[in-house]
Amino acid sequence: MSVILRWTLISLVGVALGACAPLGPAVLRANRAQFNEAVQQTEAQQLLLNIVRQRYTDPVMLLDVTGISSGTSRQFYANILNKILPSGRDEFQNGVGATFGETPVIFYAPNTGGKFVRQMLLPLDLRAVTIVLQGGWSIERVLLLTGESLSDMRNEVGAATESKGDFSITAGAMRELQRRPALTIGVEARASGGGGKDAVQSVVLSISAKAKESEAYRTLCERLAVTCDGQPIKLQLAIGAGRDAGSATLATRSLLSSMFFLAQGVDVPEGDVAAGVVEASRGLDISRGELFHVRSSREEPSNAAVKVLYRDT
Repeated sequence: MSVILRWTLISLVGVALGACAPLGPAVLRANRAQFNEAVQQTEAQQLLLNIVRQRYTDPVMLLDVTGISSGTSRQFYANILNKILPSGRDEFQNGVGATFGETPVIFYAPNTGGKFVRQMLLPLDLRAVTIVLQGGWSIERVLLLTGESLSDMRNEVGAATESKGDFSITAGAMRELQRRPALTIGVEARASGGGGKDAVQSVVLSISAKAKESEAYRTLCERLAVTCDGQPIKLQLAIGAGRDAGSATLATRSLLSSMFFLAQGVDVPEGDVAAGVVEASRGLDISRGELFHVRSSREEPSNAAVKVLYRDT
């Protein structure tokens, strides 16, 4: 074997051995975070899209990502061609190559039927609301978004300005107590009777002793029409006036209703209003512009956290 042929074979074997290095770990490190980020970003885009649809009173559609499967493949090839020329001299030709491919398969499923009805149209469970509150979220923001009413104070779109103002002031007083911090949030539950989880009946607001003389606590008691005696205040899942001196009522929205409420914070193009495609704003005070605000533009924004294209806007 000639020296040239020997070194050519050695080179090809070296390349082949390098191609046999484990591929899976490198692909996992490169792709897992990217898939995770893509799912998170598209979920945010889908939520924004459906809120904008609500502003136009168009149907909501949820498409769930139920699975992601990604396969990778790698091929290596090499060839050596040896020609003996008439002069008796050997001529060698060789080639080395490799291909790499990825085949992602993503599974989608429309969220429809009974599951969709339960998820979108039933009032939010107090347990879910309480979990969010106990996680440290602002009680003012959570109630403005998920609360339909507190006792006789309405928070719905189209409610009287005075009623909405009272609701906002009450939620703001709770937030002031939460910020101090002087507010502990718990739940009162009773057995559901079906062998499942206990049914949450009330959100319990416990006020610390240092805040009993505060303006925020007095405002809260006055608006909820409960006695300022320092005892826990129960927000019971119901509509109307509280049952006793230490309780008030809380009616929650459905997820669809919450999205419709937020949709009033969407600025729509004036041309769509003039053409009758969408109604003008109903005057919801979202100063709640701090709660939620979506701007529209004919050009794609460059600095938006989340953006979607809808009706050429």
